Amino acid sequence: MEINEIAETIAEREAKDEKEDGFRRRTALLISVLAMILAITAIGAGKTSKELIGTAITVSDTWAFYQAKGTRETATKLAIDTVEAQLAAPAVTPEVRKLLEDQLQRYRDAVTHYETEADGSGRKELASKARSLEHERETLEVRENHFALAEGLLQIAIVLASAGVTTGARFLVKGAAGLGGVGALLAVDAFTLLVILPI
Repeated sequence: MEINEIAETIAEREAKDEKEDGFRRRTALLISVLAMILAITAIGAGKTSKELIGTAITVSDTWAFYQAKGTRETATKLAIDTVEAQLAAPAVTPEVRKLLEDQLQRYRDAVTHYETEADGSGRKELASKARSLEHERETLEVRENHFALAEGLLQIAIVLASAGVTTGARFLVKGAAGLGGVGALLAVDAFTLLVILPI
């Protein structure tokens, strides 16, 4: 073998090694970026899960308060019926009639307050609040689903990129980059909900 052939062989190996090193560096950078996006996505997913749990509890509590108000209203209406029946009795003295009429008015005022309250604790206000919270809960469920899908795609992309750098299979790294891109877009969409996916 001549010196020129040896020099060419060495130069070819160095070029090949340099190309492989570049491939590994780019793949390592891709894995790092995907891991960073995954970490941010996981933080968003965790926050969304906590908000979802809190909102679901608040929805349940609000409807329970609404039902409790309904139960009290029904009991008060039964009391109104009882007082009205007592007032209809022929042997009611004027003093007792006055007491019963005052009691009847208090019951009627209470029924009015059960239905609507300025402080938002009436049945109408509670129902409106509960429906609004249900809408918020549904939005959080959509956001949580988007985060879950984004996390899954990013994790698969990291695994593919790792396998690609280990085996030197460039198609795995290209696939990882594609999946990672889709996962990153889903992560952004999970934060913004610009597009609602049917998942």
